[in-house]
Amino acid sequence: MSWDFDNNNGTKAEFTKFPVGITRIRIVDDEPYVRWTHWLPKFSRSINCPGKGCPICEIRKHQKANKEPYTYGVSRRIAINIINRETGKLEIMEQGINFFNDVRDLRHDLIEKGLSLIDADIKVRRRGTGKDDTSYRLDIDIQSPLSDEDKELIANKIDLQDYFKPHTFEQITRIVNGESWDDVMKSNDNNDDMEEDIVVK
Repeated sequence: MSWDFDNNNGTKAEFTKFPVGITRIRIVDDEPYVRWTHWLPKFSRSINCPGKGCPICEIRKHQKANKEPYTYGVSRRIAINIINRETGKLEIMEQGINFFNDVRDLRHDLIEKGLSLIDADIKVRRRGTGKDDTSYRLDIDIQSPLSDEDKELIANKIDLQDYFKPHTFEQITRIVNGESWDDVMKSNDNNDDMEEDIVVK
């Protein structure tokens, strides 16, 4: 993937939470990982879409053609590895397109100074707690090289392409046909425990 948002394993990971107030982070990937997911209300979980031929995409196309309500949601998810300065941990940060557009603007500002995102902390100020009143302001904070502790943390960066690898056509078909999540996913290496702030379009 790349910074162009308009183009479309069993490791556990920490996911970034932004409480109200200020959180400082350091982005440690060159670019974000973008994927599409389908929300499954019956299981309160989402499926990573495998793309062309996806059984759920086909169902949605049929429902759209027949002007029927959608039974499955779809959402674009954007993720990147960061160091959270408040927790001191390497985390996966998942946010929406507006948040990442702000990150991209900061990246451009840093590039003009001959720097990159890995050269500066970002100060994230969150206001609000609800779906309709939450907003974020992002600013460049401290510009400094990575510390030895930072370098130790990022030596264990998660490969997001592997971590978020799509579910298979077979798994999705079995789920859609009514099999239980546990039966279908029992031998699955996909990570399915990061279902927060799902935006259904």
